[in-house]
Parts: sequence; C-alpha cells; structure tokens
Amino acid sequence: ILNNIQNNIKFISYKDFELWDVKRYLGNSLCNEVGYVKIKSILIPFKKKISHEEVIKNKYQIISKINFSGNLFLRDFEEIKKYRGNLYLVPQNTIIFSKINARHGCIYFHQGETPFVVSNEYPVFLVDLGKVNGEYLKQYLRSSKIKEHLNSKTTGISKARIKSNEFLSVLFPLKTLEIQKNIINEYQLKKKNTETFLLEIRNKEELIEQTIIKILDIDLPEIQEKKKGIYFSKFSIINKWDIWSNESIGKSRKYRNGFFQELINGSPMYGANVKAIKVESDVRYIRITDINEDGTLNEDIVSAEKVEEKYLLKENDFLIARSGNTVGKTFLYKKENGKAIFAGYLVKYNLNLEKVNPEYLLYFTKSKLFKNWIKSNQRISGQPNINGQEYLLSPIVIPPIDTQNKVANQIKIIKDKIQLLKSKVNLNYKEAIKEFEQAIFK
Repeated sequence: ILNNIQNNIKFISYKDFELWDVKRYLGNSLCNEVGYVKIKSILIPFKKKISHEEVIKNKYQIISKINFSGNLFLRDFEEIKKYRGNLYLVPQNTIIFSKINARHGCIYFHQGETPFVVSNEYPVFLVDLGKVNGEYLKQYLRSSKIKEHLNSKTTGISKARIKSNEFLSVLFPLKTLEIQKNIINEYQLKKKNTETFLLEIRNKEELIEQTIIKILDIDLPEIQEKKKGIYFSKFSIINKWDIWSNESIGKSRKYRNGFFQELINGSPMYGANVKAIKVESDVRYIRITDINEDGTLNEDIVSAEKVEEKYLLKENDFLIARSGNTVGKTFLYKKENGKAIFAGYLVKYNLNLEKVNPEYLLYFTKSKLFKNWIKSNQRISGQPNINGQEYLLSPIVIPPIDTQNKVANQIKIIKDKIQLLKSKVNLNYKEAIKEFEQAIFK
C-alpha cells in the first residue's frame, strides 16, 4: 500500500510552489545539473515604446505573427495607418516570443539590422552575445522539452499566456560559445539541405502552372489593381453591387472557355451546420481549415457532433470554400479519404463525369486563371464570400476529355515527385531536430 501511495503522490518543494495549477507540477521538470542557468542571466528585458509618427518616419513594419516554425511575418507598411494600440521597438540581436504561442515554438531571434515593431503581446529581450549564440538559444527554446515546459507554465482560461518572469526562469545549459556554434552549425547545415528540397518543390509547383498554361494555350493578361476613384460600367453587365469586377482574368486561345455550371448535375449543396468535436470516429468532419492548398487533407481529424446521412460524401464529390480568407479553396473527395461529411462553409457539387475529368477540374481550380476570377468576384465588404450559385458562373476551360486526361496525367506525375520531396523534407527536418536536441540535452 505504501508503494502505491508513493507512486501516486508528487512532492514539491515549498519554495517552488507558486500557483494552484496542477499541470505546472506534473511531468518531468527541467534539468538542474551543474552548468544550467536561468535565461534571465543572459537576456535583458528591453521595452522602448515607439509612436506611430516614429514608425512612419523610420518606415518600421509591424509584426504580423511568428509561426510554429519560428519564422517571422511582418505586415505591409501601409497597415500602420489602420493600426490602433501601443508599439514597441525590436532592435538587432534580440529574442522575442508570443505570449500565447511560445509553447508552440513561436520564438524568434532578430539578428538583422533593420528594426521592426511589436505589440505588448511580444516581449523583447536583448541577448548577451558574449555568453550565448542567438540562433542556438532560439532553437533551444523551441525544442520539444522546452515547449512542454512552457505549456505547463501558462496561465489564463480563454487564451492561456506565458508571463515574462516564467519565460526568464527557463533553465539553459550554458556551454562554451564554440560548442554552441558547432551544434547550431550542424543543425543549420541539415536545415540547408531541407531548403534545397523546398526550392525543388516550388519549382515543380510552378511547372504545374506552366503545364496548364501550355497545354490549354492560356493567355494570362496582367491583373489590374483596384485604384481609388470613380468607375463607370454598363448597367447590363452589373451583377453585384459590392464587388469590383476585373474582366481580364485570362482565357484559352485554343479550347472553349465555358462555365462551371456546364460540368455539374443538380444544384449546389451547403454542408452541415454542426459543432466539431476533437474525437476520432468512423465519420470524419471536413472543414475549410482541414483542406490544404494543394487539395489534400491535413491530419487535424475531428468528428461532427451530429451526423446526417444527407451530408455524407460520395466518390468525386467536389467541394469549394464559400467564405473566409480561403474562399475558393477546392477539394475532390475520394473513398480513400474515409467516410466523411462536410461543414457549412463548404459547397458540394455533383460532377458530370461524361463532361469532366474530376482531377483535371481540381488542378484547374488551383490555376492562376481560376484564382484571378476568385479575386475579382469575392465580396469585399466584410468577410470574403462567394456563394454556391455564383460559383456556377466561374470560368472553366473545357477541352475534350482526352485533353483533360492528358493534363491530369502530366500533373499527377509532377505531384507524385512533389510528394516524394515533401517526405524527404519531413524526414530531414525530424532528423535535424532530433540531432540538435540530443546534442544539447546529453
């Protein structure tokens, strides 16, 4: 009995007991071996408020986000005119983290000479480069062990955050600068190989676009930018009051330029308006966010709170996103995707297989011509939107079936090569992370 009690009780030193928050004290704590220091000994808090006038004068950009891969994204400079709120300077050689997403690896080391600005959601710290390599520190703080530790230290209910004092209490193995440099160089060399694969992927994705343009002989005129001013149009061609239509979206010089409505049977159908639950069942619930840009599904599998048979997808059912920032995103359902229903912001179409090769249609809706139409026809007031009926008038180049098959087959070969490269990227990335963490935690 005594052994069972000891196995189920965790003892905590009173000096380490801070909050009545169980998750803080579960799991493995960070190493307390000799050579570990708190990162507050190598980071100096830096908080310099910058006025909007100074931002404009110095042409500083505002942070958009740090993604889960630790990459920084900045807003367009013009967005400063719409921004409301305090801004703080991020100078050279600083570490910043997202209070909400540091636990997911949203930590960035700014080595560049060009400053930018952040909100209060991104604390800024100067790095003592006499003690630590900035890139090494960043990768250490993004390691799986540290992310797990930071997750245990978050506070709050709706949007749990990590406080600066908790961040600064993270323990860091203070190796010599030479050792730090060697470890990070090995990691970056592996990462560079990954970037070579990514470049190949981008080139092959462009090859897909060129394949469509070449076989279908598509003319893609330069897209006109919407400018301020007064536009005159014939009443006979106005079909919506809330969009600016761009007629020059492109067309085929060789084959018939038709409409999507020619390729479907029946009417568009909107998806289920039910709540998604984080449970895997025998019926997947497909939402807009589950569909990748290339038309595949991600691994974030959820189920529907309620499943109605009318929403079950059949082979070659075609889905298009009708609302949100990803309006126009498309997906072709196949039985190998498993039993599934679709959500309300997606529209389902039943394809006429005598007139269209489903894969050809999927690939065509990823082309610049189709995306040009999306940009020109989505509502610009409020959330971007194109409804199910409006999609029926989207332009589709409709060549003979044998030509559609030719396009689909050639693109399938390219996409298979892309998939192989993506597998290499994932393997290379996992190996780089594994080797880095083995080196720092050994």
